[in-house]
Amino acid sequence: MSDPVTVTEAALLARDQQSQPWQQAFVVVLSGRLTRREVIDRITDRLEYAPRFRRLVSGWPVPGWIDDVNFSVAGHVREATLQPGQRLEDWLSTRLAVGLDRGHPLWEATLVHGIAPGTQALVMCSHPALVDGYDNVHLLQELFDEHAEVIAEVSDDWQPAHTDLPGLADVVGAIGDPLKVVTGAATGLLGMVENAVRTMAAAPRPQHVAGVEVELDVLAAVREAFGCTTHDVLLALATAGVRGWLLDNGRELADPVALVPLAVQEPAVLESAIGCRIAPSWLGLPVLATSPGDRLRAIATLTRARTDSGVSVPAPDLTGLAGFAPPTLHSVAAGTVAAGRPHDVVVANVPGPSRERFLGTARVRQLHALTATTDDEQVSVTITSYRGRVTLDVTAVAPLRRWARDIGTELGALRAEA
Repeated sequence: MSDPVTVTEAALLARDQQSQPWQQAFVVVLSGRLTRREVIDRITDRLEYAPRFRRLVSGWPVPGWIDDVNFSVAGHVREATLQPGQRLEDWLSTRLAVGLDRGHPLWEATLVHGIAPGTQALVMCSHPALVDGYDNVHLLQELFDEHAEVIAEVSDDWQPAHTDLPGLADVVGAIGDPLKVVTGAATGLLGMVENAVRTMAAAPRPQHVAGVEVELDVLAAVREAFGCTTHDVLLALATAGVRGWLLDNGRELADPVALVPLAVQEPAVLESAIGCRIAPSWLGLPVLATSPGDRLRAIATLTRARTDSGVSVPAPDLTGLAGFAPPTLHSVAAGTVAAGRPHDVVVANVPGPSRERFLGTARVRQLHALTATTDDEQVSVTITSYRGRVTLDVTAVAPLRRWARDIGTELGALRAEA
């Protein structure tokens, strides 16, 4: 029997349109030499832990996740080499403008060469609907190890299961499933239609990409000086980046509404793969505040109620999750867009492991996460920590000429005020 597509998943799938593809790109920067064959072997070996990456959506009017009878790991793994002078950011911008093939499972991995001597990047594009944080984690969560090891050759003897498409009763049952990613999604089959129609797109949407990396120790010093949280400091830096983007592109300077997914503790969901639920929350980013210190203090005030409630999950609890959890957490966070409340900006902050990871004998140097914009979103910020450093990556509908500079300037001003 196939898994029925839930209401939330249907709303997420509807956002991926030919004129405006919606997907995520996870960029794993590696030190060492890795071959395409090794990537295929590692994925083949670990794919059983993320079975939905072998499945596609089929069936109408009641869709379900079914095994792709033509599935081949090799068909999902590619290689690319940057041209002289080409930046990885430019390659990613072009890649995010191309949708995933609905005729096969919604993911694709590319081993990118030509970044720097001795450096490669494994870029995995995937649809957030593949991941729910319960029975379905992201494939990247299972690929990495804590120690370097040679990737063994493996044979793929997987066979697709005989699948009956789900009936109406299965979908109706899934609508009331407590494992839904968000509680605010519309319920019932009408909810599927409403969420799908609301997001229909007419014109192509550009996806401009940028990123910057900062030290956790520097953020900690600012946190201590202002008596806030590291999350507050990161939100303040993201606010500065959004403020600079608005100014640079001649847009109205106003406090935008931001979707800020939040990990919350609920006893009923502790058996999930991530031990918590990622819930939508919203706040107005204080871009109109006159100084970096004022912006940080405003954010700390807005977020303190959630922190004091004891509902939010402490970052150390998330960094200690089994495997390489940031891709799963980012995917589930992206799914909170199905809550449906209009917003201009998304800021998803996900802590990652403090110890290094390896893909075969190649060491993971950095992890960057990018989520394409959708609906009325103008800017999508994805924040990820790994081994004492934090990346603030962004996708926007207009050029990002000063993202790194604006965040660096904001951090310098906060350090000076501290």
